[in-house]
Amino acid sequence: MQTFARWLWYLMPANPIVVRIVQGGSRRMRDLWVRMGYVGALIILVLFGLLSVEGLGSSATLTDLAKAGTRVFAIVAYGQVILVCLLAPLFMAGAIQHERQGETFDILLTTPLTNLQIVLGTLLSRLFFVLTLLLSGLPLFAVLLIFGGVPVASIFVAFAVAALTATFVGSIAVTLSVLRAGGRKAVFVFIIVIAAYLVAVYGADKMMRLSNKASAPVGSVLPTTVLTPLHPLLVLEASFNSTDYRPPAAEEVADRAGLVAFYHSRPLAAFTAITLLSSMLMLLFSATQVRRLGQGMPMLPLPQKLRNFLRLSAPGERTRTARHVWNSPIAWREANARGNRFLGILARWGFIILGIAAAFVLALLHFNQKLPRIAGPTGPSADQAAAFRFILLALLLLELSVIVIVALYMSAGCVSKEREDGTLDLLLTTPVTPQQYVWGKLRGLVSFLSALIAVPVVTMVVVCVYSIIAGDRAKVTHYVGGMNQRYDGPLLYPEMMLLVPLLLVPFVAMCVTVGMTWSIKAKSVVGAVVPSISIIGTVMLVLGFCGMNAVENIPAVGAVINAFSPVTQLIVIVNPVENVADFVSPNNTVTTGRITLFIGGLLAALGYGIMVYVYLTATVKGFDQTVRKLTGTAS
Repeated sequence: MQTFARWLWYLMPANPIVVRIVQGGSRRMRDLWVRMGYVGALIILVLFGLLSVEGLGSSATLTDLAKAGTRVFAIVAYGQVILVCLLAPLFMAGAIQHERQGETFDILLTTPLTNLQIVLGTLLSRLFFVLTLLLSGLPLFAVLLIFGGVPVASIFVAFAVAALTATFVGSIAVTLSVLRAGGRKAVFVFIIVIAAYLVAVYGADKMMRLSNKASAPVGSVLPTTVLTPLHPLLVLEASFNSTDYRPPAAEEVADRAGLVAFYHSRPLAAFTAITLLSSMLMLLFSATQVRRLGQGMPMLPLPQKLRNFLRLSAPGERTRTARHVWNSPIAWREANARGNRFLGILARWGFIILGIAAAFVLALLHFNQKLPRIAGPTGPSADQAAAFRFILLALLLLELSVIVIVALYMSAGCVSKEREDGTLDLLLTTPVTPQQYVWGKLRGLVSFLSALIAVPVVTMVVVCVYSIIAGDRAKVTHYVGGMNQRYDGPLLYPEMMLLVPLLLVPFVAMCVTVGMTWSIKAKSVVGAVVPSISIIGTVMLVLGFCGMNAVENIPAVGAVINAFSPVTQLIVIVNPVENVADFVSPNNTVTTGRITLFIGGLLAALGYGIMVYVYLTATVKGFDQTVRKLTGTAS
């Protein structure tokens, strides 16, 4: 027993890797600033939650305070999980990238440490900083208890879900590190997958709930779906919102198999089992492969021709043919030298094929009347238009989130990576001017992202063409101004497929500009990613609040203001009749509203173009001074 306790002690708490990284990382100011920023983000969420709750004035009752505390707690709990999903991989990426630069990971393989010590030490040392982030928000949760309405058990549930999510994310990052794929690109792709998964699964669950609500009796409580235990936010919602979204009772699933009944009736326990079991399997696999891969042995013995086809050749091999370079070599390199390995090609083409295929499937389902009938926002849905628009909007928002995250991560690393590997110093000795370098980066990145931008554009083309050729099947009845005015119109207006590229291309260029500017200013890739995401996220949040309020209440001018907000503009594009003020005139015509909406899209594209030009012009002027300052050559 004593021997087992000693083995367990040196396996986890006294693991040399854990001791070394925790002692060194705890002294870094960067980690302190990250913790402070995390707590600050939670405080902002609390303030927004309090401001959004009515009845907190001087006449507020204890019941009002309890309701406010419950709502704010839910907002903070959801925000905490989302922040952990986005920040945990960044912690892993920074730490693993630091190890790779110092080549300390390969040195670990020569020590007497066991495989399990190396894998668990790598996980726990990185996970320590994520868990300290969670603990730093504990006083904020304690303050929310003062309002009442928040059980203490709910706080433990919120922390448990966040910690389990961080453990699962950390296990994947460690597995990528062991497979020699845990660098910055792999982790950033993983973050994109996380964001897409959170949006897609939540949207699918919402769609299933709306479908069940349409067929359920009035006032009935909706049960959880089969997707609930697979999504951390849905697990939280099922744990907190027992009145509108609850798991079925044990007696309701008594006729099902034991594991199936457990899965449906206890989403939190099922989520815990799935995440812990998956993490354990990944860690065991990593422990069996860590030294094998460290000795240069392949994980799978593939033939050389297959390895060349999958872009898995050894680093020293020359397997590429000569390629034609553009007039701007900087732009050509950014457009063609990125994502040219197997995983990058698979991810890019998978996104393109799945996105376009989803548009055709959606049109086919609507044509065959296979979509569920759900209630629309302004009245009952006589056909399936509400479900069609909901799925289309969820698909467009999912594609937008993936494109924006890819643009930010790629642009934030385009200069920082060159600074880290020393190629920026070589470029500064060439005749390439700062203007050629900066504008070449923008052109190349936008060219690379054009394939991704084409997905929502083609999606809108497919559904707009379908709404034209489907005839009466694509006719929709709208109720404008409550139920007083009835308007019969098409499922989608054909010019909406032109508004999507007018929205996406300049906005993505703006995202690339912001990320590239911070990449020039920051010493590391992670240091450029965090402020870039913060700026674009804040801009989208503010423009979304302002734009949606304006377009719903201010005729004509509101459509122009809303055009600058990508998220709410997509909402308007999908359903302008029910979201734009006075889009339908009293005599049931929409000509003025359609023209105003198109003019707003043109003005927004022009405005973003001017901002990109001004931003990059200022960046070019201060390029030499910024680069010399970071390289230590400035006086």
